[in-house]
Amino acid sequence: MSGGASSPGVWQAVVLVGGRGTRLGRLTDTLPKPMLPVGGRPFLDYLLAHLGQQGVREVILSTGYLGQAVTERYADREWFGLRVTVAQEDQPAGTGGAVALIRSRLEERFFVLNGDTIFEADLQQLAAQVERHPDAGGAIALREIENAARFGSVALAGERITGFNEKSADGPGLISGGAYCLRRDALGLLPPPPCSLERDLFPALASRGALLGLRFDGYFLDIGLPETLARAEAEMPGRFPIPGASACN
Repeated sequence: MSGGASSPGVWQAVVLVGGRGTRLGRLTDTLPKPMLPVGGRPFLDYLLAHLGQQGVREVILSTGYLGQAVTERYADREWFGLRVTVAQEDQPAGTGGAVALIRSRLEERFFVLNGDTIFEADLQQLAAQVERHPDAGGAIALREIENAARFGSVALAGERITGFNEKSADGPGLISGGAYCLRRDALGLLPPPPCSLERDLFPALASRGALLGLRFDGYFLDIGLPETLARAEAEMPGRFPIPGASACN
């Protein structure tokens, strides 16, 4: 894993862990997707440990579906040098609504990460990109992959994202890596919940020339399909060792 800066520009992250994970079938009948076991511990443990090495110091876990499992394990505890709290949705609010609902708890700039994805992107480099462009509402960590059809592709001109293609043809493409740095003020562009970062906020920012993109080539994996969950089981315990002998530091 790449390490974060010693004096981070951004130290707060929201991790979205409220999704149902319908493509995983019965595996998510009793656990939310980010809590599925990988190498004998929840996938979310690996993501939190990664954030602890990226200069992040506070994490808000935004929960929805079966959120009690997340609350019982992580709420109001310190994990891997992170202060972790939980925000539970009363009603499904979408990825945009989940962030907007906790706006009063957010710093001027903060990270947002998908709870089912791990991406070796330098988050503080992403934050520095936003800092250099005061007109930008946020930035997305981007990844070139061999087949972008499942994810949809991102159009990038220089440092600015100009558009999104929800459905891409088979073949290589540039995709969102599920890691973002946002300005709190940009949330004002969201409609009332339920709403989406991906379908509402990001296109609105891009249409204003206010959305940045930064390419990274680090390890990228989401666990949204049975085959990618199996890949996580095979690859992640060796690639992302959990610091410390116990689950909670």
